[in-house]
Amino acid sequence: MRAVNQPESWWGWHGWNQPEALSIVQIMQTGTLPPRMAAAFWLGIEHGASFVFAAEPPGAGKTTILTALLAFARDETLVYFTRGWGETFDLPPPSDDYSTYIMVNEMSDHLPVYSWGPYVVKSFELLAEGYSLATTVHAETVEEVIEQLVEDNDAAPEHVARLEFVVPMVIETRNGETLRRVRDVGLLSNGAGGIEIERLAAWDAKADTFSVLEEPSSREALAERLGMQLEAFESGLTERERFLQRLLDEGKSAIPVVEQEVVAFKAKGE
Repeated sequence: MRAVNQPESWWGWHGWNQPEALSIVQIMQTGTLPPRMAAAFWLGIEHGASFVFAAEPPGAGKTTILTALLAFARDETLVYFTRGWGETFDLPPPSDDYSTYIMVNEMSDHLPVYSWGPYVVKSFELLAEGYSLATTVHAETVEEVIEQLVEDNDAAPEHVARLEFVVPMVIETRNGETLRRVRDVGLLSNGAGGIEIERLAAWDAKADTFSVLEEPSSREALAERLGMQLEAFESGLTERERFLQRLLDEGKSAIPVVEQEVVAFKAKGE
């Protein structure tokens, strides 16, 4: 991964409340998401998929997961960090050879370092031009994310429908402990009646378990959007899931260790 510019207020602007970066394995250790879901996100970022992580309260882990996923980006991937109000989007042209990610720390009107209104519209216009997008919003469901982007910001529905991963998260307290979980995952597309949602994953709150890409239609839809043959997608998903499960089982969770393991995994596939 290559950065075009330096991030500014990537973690927001909360003064004393600065989160600590975590690896994807450390996040899985807390139960926030299972290896199969992380593997799907991995394939997504490898193939230039666009992500929106959402949660109503702060501290749910939206930016933390998004940051951890950068370890999976291809070496040639470019990332450009926006800077809120006054952003000029001085981007290099998109390329067919690699993905260029527009990294928006948050789409909200809370702070000047965040993006709202015309800056959101511009981000989605660039998505339609061939760039990839990764951002966070304050919303509880996939439907609320769509409503916020389209109705509150006037982003074109056909542009918003290009999002591959809309990921609502939940944070709550159980038995005196803080619990963070991915609530579900939606793949958006343009349909005859507007934006359609394919549910890729869901969390069972009562059992505290996940279902991820269990339906053939979900795997087929995601594979198609990533430009992959179904067989290659399924084998790649399984391979990455097993790799991440091994790191989890072996307790290899520190950021440098995970990064080294991911580099070695990629080298074997070249």
